[in-house]
Amino acid sequence: MQSPEDLARIATIDRERVETQVHAYFELLAAGTDFSRLMAFFADEIEFELIGNWSIFPQAGRLRGKDVLAQALITIYTSVENLGSTLDDLVIDGDRIALRRTTRLRSYGTGRVGDIKIVDFLRIRDGLVVEFTEIVDSRAIADLEEC
Repeated sequence: MQSPEDLARIATIDRERVETQVHAYFELLAAGTDFSRLMAFFADEIEFELIGNWSIFPQAGRLRGKDVLAQALITIYTSVENLGSTLDDLVIDGDRIALRRTTRLRSYGTGRVGDIKIVDFLRIRDGLVVEFTEIVDSRAIADLEEC
């Protein structure tokens, strides 16, 4: 049996590893969307759900599979440029992660820049994301796109 001190140390190491992965993922998004490197964070059977207004996010809804997720991200990042994210809150509980972030986006169509609030819920297995639900401020995205 592990002592409470050993369990706390293990939890700290796991938390640091997960937090490092989260930051690395957001840095890759802002670095120009190298989707092959980005997909290394996800399991082949990834279940992804983007919750937002269907008229603004045609890829909103539940998707399954790494290739489908890659295509959804490519679609998103052909209309906006990711200028970086600030991690506002991060909660790690075993294999589950909840985070709130502010992502600065620039619309390729209008040139407008705005800070978008996003909430992500993830589940990790064997170091890879197997579930990923993202809730995006649809109104803020629409404001970027309006002329």
